[in-house]
Amino acid sequence: MLGDLVTFARPIDRLAEMVGVLGWSETPSVVLTADHIVSVLQRFRAGELAAADVERWADLVECREDIDYQPDRNEEILQAIYVLANPVLNGLLDEALVDDLAISLSGRM
Repeated sequence: MLGDLVTFARPIDRLAEMVGVLGWSETPSVVLTADHIVSVLQRFRAGELAAADVERWADLVECREDIDYQPDRNEEILQAIYVLANPVLNGLLDEALVDDLAISLSGRM
C-alpha cells in the first residue's frame, strides 16, 4: 500500500482511504526517492494532477515514520514534501516552484 502512495499510483481519494486503513508504524517499509517526487511534479506539469492532489499526496507522505527517504537526498526530500504539503506557507504550486523543486531534488544548483 505504501508503495502505491510514494509512487502516487492511485487516485488521491483511494490513497487517502488506503492510508487511513493502514494506520501508523514506526518501521520503514518503503523508500521515497527524489525521482518519485520529480515524477509527481512532472505529472502536475503535464496536467495529469491538480495542485490540490499534489498537496494532499504530500500531506499523506509527510511525517510518516513508515516511509524512509532516499539517504543521499534526505534533506531535499524533506524540504520538497514540506513545501508541497503547505502551500499556504510556501506558495501555490506553479511552474516556477516545480522548476525550483526539481532542481533541488536533482542535486543540480
